[in-house]
Amino acid sequence: MARSVFEKLTVLVVDDSPYMLRLLSGILGALGVGKIVTAGDGEEAWSKFLKEKPDVVLTDAAMQPTDGFALTRRLRTVGTRELGTVPVIMVSAHSERSAIERARDAGITDFICKPVSARAIYERLLDVINRPREFVETANFVGPDRRRRNAAPGEAERRGPVAFI
Repeated sequence: MARSVFEKLTVLVVDDSPYMLRLLSGILGALGVGKIVTAGDGEEAWSKFLKEKPDVVLTDAAMQPTDGFALTRRLRTVGTRELGTVPVIMVSAHSERSAIERARDAGITDFICKPVSARAIYERLLDVINRPREFVETANFVGPDRRRRNAAPGEAERRGPVAFI
């Protein structure tokens, strides 16, 4: 049997819909993810995050009492580099620009619009593993560098200096 590139990963899946938890867990299982941990809201996810120390978090946006945005902000300020830089992929039906900007500003690493596909999850997992982004910490933001382009050697950065953690 072929081995999966994801077999050593632990992924925390957070969604208040039991159907979406089963669907996402099933896709991750089919992709060969080694350990899948589920949570029904941001509060349960927080305790499981601290206990399991996952490699990736997949979270829904709209949940009660703690949504995916608040969960991500909390994860980004956990205090240790190992935990605070875990890739967070938001899976949401709210695909309007304002929701995507809100996710970006909360420190989300990537975004998948519902309905999800196995291919989209596969591609995002590969991307966050194979092309990790540096983390930025400013007065108003903690999270992955928003820029995805690779600067050419010797090319000047058009923005001012930022502190990478």
